[in-house]
Amino acid sequence: MKVAIFTLTLNRIGLTRLMVDSLNRNTHIPFDHYILDQGSTDGTTQWLKMISSERIFVFPLSRNIGLNSGDNFILDKIGRDYDVIIKLDNDAFIITDNWLERCLSALGPKLIISPYVLGLLQNRGGVPRYAHNNELGLGFTPTLGGICLIGHNRAWFEDSGGFPTCLPASYHHDDMDFCARLRENRYRFAYKEDVFIRHMDITIQEEAMLK
Repeated sequence: MKVAIFTLTLNRIGLTRLMVDSLNRNTHIPFDHYILDQGSTDGTTQWLKMISSERIFVFPLSRNIGLNSGDNFILDKIGRDYDVIIKLDNDAFIITDNWLERCLSALGPKLIISPYVLGLLQNRGGVPRYAHNNELGLGFTPTLGGICLIGHNRAWFEDSGGFPTCLPASYHHDDMDFCARLRENRYRFAYKEDVFIRHMDITIQEEAMLK
């Protein structure tokens, strides 16, 4: 199975470094990582260029084009050759070892899943569940937040049509729009309840110590 992960960055270099480290440490199957930097001024762009490799593809922009346009930009770079595409925010810290393998084992057609997200200050535990599949460890919800979204290739292209464009760079509901479009195509959404990531919600002072 060919897997692509994509991440958008804009400053917050400390969080990005922690995310990349936790991702590489806890993932044991091959994946390609596509990273779009939208005009960072804190050294993020330079650091990303340093870690770029045959598996890490960095696309630096001179300005912030927004989440929706950024998502579409990087999806165009990923293309149709991958079986699974994963959106992973740069403030996500992977906790569970073999997290990706465990999530993929529960991924079915017309299903978008996310690991259980710790550290949310609002909506603790994520979106409320309406049903469970105990055998697969899934809790089903009407939608998912955007910290981590895992789906088959066609979910990001044919079945969703990508992300709505012609929106201001300050628009922050790209993930809700994505899920709404997939819902129209009878997709379901679920948390993998036994796989954990953490939303790194820290202060500016704490982040400065991570640089």
